[in-house]
Amino acid sequence: MPVRRNILSMPLEEVKRFTAALNVLKDDGTYDAFTRRHMDAMSTATPAGSARNVAHQGPAFLPWHRASLLELENALLAVDPTLEGLPYWMWERESELNGGDPRRSRFWTADYVGSDGAAESGNRVLDGPFASWVALLHEGSTGSFVPRSTPGLVRRLGRDPGGIRTFPDQAQVTEALDRYTVYDAAPWDATVAGFRNRLEGWHGGSRLHNQVHLWVGGDMLPGTSPNDPVFWLHHCNIDRIWWAWQARYGIVYKYQPVSGGPAGHNRSDEMRHLLTPRQVGSVLDIRTLGYRYA
Repeated sequence: MPVRRNILSMPLEEVKRFTAALNVLKDDGTYDAFTRRHMDAMSTATPAGSARNVAHQGPAFLPWHRASLLELENALLAVDPTLEGLPYWMWERESELNGGDPRRSRFWTADYVGSDGAAESGNRVLDGPFASWVALLHEGSTGSFVPRSTPGLVRRLGRDPGGIRTFPDQAQVTEALDRYTVYDAAPWDATVAGFRNRLEGWHGGSRLHNQVHLWVGGDMLPGTSPNDPVFWLHHCNIDRIWWAWQARYGIVYKYQPVSGGPAGHNRSDEMRHLLTPRQVGSVLDIRTLGYRYA
């Protein structure tokens, strides 16, 4: 059974095996297909014309990303069966452990995911295991994807124009777990005071999930955010926090809506733009999915 662990608690040799497996998936095109599917999901409104899409701003936000994480984890294990599982990045502790400045974390070093983008290179990451990666750009007018003309991921840690300067912390995570006992509710959008909405980052302002995307900036901002592998480590932590909420309040029966909600977000609905279509209800219990969190 895969065991998902905090990447900063893993031996460095295991971190390097994980990043090497990601590079194999990038080289053979498997990785870029994940980026395309995420962008396609964001481009599919539910219903048409609404802000809600297949995988965001609605109840299926957490199930859709859990399914996508599982698909990436399986792809990585196919490359290197010695991997224990997909790691998570416990970002809520970063300010606490690094003198109030999460940019000082060893997470942002060449041994892990590479550093902040260098201003002199257009904010591209120049070191670490993904320094040679070429990001996919989405051409909205045609819906096609093209490689960026220059290699290197773009990051602007806490300094993206129009972005956010602060970082989510443990107090915010604890508040979300303690206060929000309802998963979601009608009208199933960004206005609802439910756990999904709080964790995704709409209720109470841009926090938690959204705040991390905004703080990392660069390639983590658009719908092609899986271009940066930090996306997966971030979402694995989001999934871990959701599992902690489920273990506290109820795993399956707490998911809403069972029916009557927007298409693609009801418990028996099929989630679109995944490698393998799955019903929302099929991913609610990680014990049946075959992984656990350390």
